[in-house]
Amino acid sequence: MIQLKRILSIIILSTIILSCNQKKETKYSKKELTDNFTIEIPSDYFSYGNSEGRKVWKSGETSFLLIETKFANSTDLNKEIQEYSSAQDTKDLYKNKRLVKTENFENNDLKGIISFYKNDVKGKGAGLVTLTSYITFAIVQSKDTQFNIESMTLSDNTFDEIAKSIKSISSKTNSIKIPVANSFDKNKALEEGYQVFQEDGFMVKCKGELKLDKLRIQQMKQAGMVDNSKPYHVYHNNTDYNINVSYFDQVLFGKNDKEIEDYNKNDLDYYQTKFDEMSIKNSRKKFKDYDAVYYENTQDNRTTKAVFFHHKMKSYMLQVTDDNNVEKKFLDFIDTFEIVN
Repeated sequence: MIQLKRILSIIILSTIILSCNQKKETKYSKKELTDNFTIEIPSDYFSYGNSEGRKVWKSGETSFLLIETKFANSTDLNKEIQEYSSAQDTKDLYKNKRLVKTENFENNDLKGIISFYKNDVKGKGAGLVTLTSYITFAIVQSKDTQFNIESMTLSDNTFDEIAKSIKSISSKTNSIKIPVANSFDKNKALEEGYQVFQEDGFMVKCKGELKLDKLRIQQMKQAGMVDNSKPYHVYHNNTDYNINVSYFDQVLFGKNDKEIEDYNKNDLDYYQTKFDEMSIKNSRKKFKDYDAVYYENTQDNRTTKAVFFHHKMKSYMLQVTDDNNVEKKFLDFIDTFEIVN
């Protein structure tokens, strides 16, 4: 962990010779940021005090770059950077910082915001001068990962250097290409009769209004079952329609595309094994280009047909139950299903 008070004393005792050195072209080295992301930082920075979800690099005794990795739970970058910057005001290094500029950027599937500050560090004792420190805070996000970035140095060319590093953050692998609804327009979808669940990433046509099954959620909680699922249900003209969306953000956080793909495949394998053990009829085939498990079961003269598949960090189960003409109702239902994100 960086000892901020110790760094403050070093800054105060440093001579102004550092800022008089002739500027040279900065060279960069690619470093591993996480299992999925890399960053290019100035070659004179060395690794210092790394821990889980937190990496620190230093240059000499007066400059550092700190990056914390967390789950992205907000898309409002302005709010994130304001909260992050304000939280740093409790540190001695930043108490009198003044904003110089803020800039936004996008890089492939990443987006970010960078705020640049200056701060006068007044010397204590005879003969010491006031030094200016250059401070950078940034928030960089992919779809599910957020990087909180903090940097400080005495060099006045640090803004360009650090900004270049921040913008160099990139994913190691290309995103998995998964088919989604083309040119999604919510208003148009509603006009065409779709029920849209944009937060959960899908839309579908159904004869009854699908609603979140709060009773089922409550029953599971009372039974001590911690679930990450959102069950939607409607009973219409003797037919049960169900869509269950399960989230794996926490389980798959920090995983690369190949690891996510393997997890999804293994989950389908697991369900097929369990269906076989329970003598539930099942098969493995495509559902709109998704690897999927179809299954069928009859109980109390009512037949259930369902399909189960994964999309990125979610799984979807579409199910229809009735005592007649189930095959057609099931196919009509799932044919209207579309992923919208």
